[in-house]
Amino acid sequence: MAQGIRKTITIPGLLATSVKTRFQEFGYGCFSPFGVELVCYDLRVQAKHSITLEIALDTQSAQDAIDREFAQSYQPSKERSGILIKMVDCVGHMRETATRFRDVIRTPAMSVKPERITFPDVIWPLVEVRWRELGYPSLSAYITGLIRYDLMVGGPHLFTSEDCRAETQEALNKETLRVREKGKTRKILLDYLIERAHGSELPENELNQIKARIACHLKSFGKVA
Repeated sequence: MAQGIRKTITIPGLLATSVKTRFQEFGYGCFSPFGVELVCYDLRVQAKHSITLEIALDTQSAQDAIDREFAQSYQPSKERSGILIKMVDCVGHMRETATRFRDVIRTPAMSVKPERITFPDVIWPLVEVRWRELGYPSLSAYITGLIRYDLMVGGPHLFTSEDCRAETQEALNKETLRVREKGKTRKILLDYLIERAHGSELPENELNQIKARIACHLKSFGKVA
């Protein structure tokens, strides 16, 4: 039986505790199946990483500030209640969050935490292409981007540890391959949240403009005094 493609990645130490809490929410005993789930979902939707890529390409101090905010705001919940939900629901909250952050004592950034992740053989070639075509500087940065988005949204996942059975995983892998081959981008939750707040469907260029504003507010965490 194939053992898969094993890789060692690093995630920000500031997110390590939140990530562990997050994958345990879904019954995973370690990071690897959780990380693979995030990657396979991304391969199926093939959406642009308008916010998380902006964060990944920012300065390290800015990334640390944003990750610190994610770690402080994340709470396990059955409802989607992450910081991204609040930002979309109330634009004013974005300014309030940035202002409030000035009064937070900035603890030193923690070193990165290594994690082992094993990709199914049929999925790995897609992953190798995906992070490069999106423009991430590394595989670790790509997976960190997926983690950041997941923490920003919170709430349930479509799949949990119960779906790790071999037959179920094989079916999911085939579905991921099929969707990837079609090459069609699907809307993600953020798109629907923005449209719900707006009250109607929006063209892609308007969605991208709003996402750029959200990314700008998130990046402002690293610029406040």
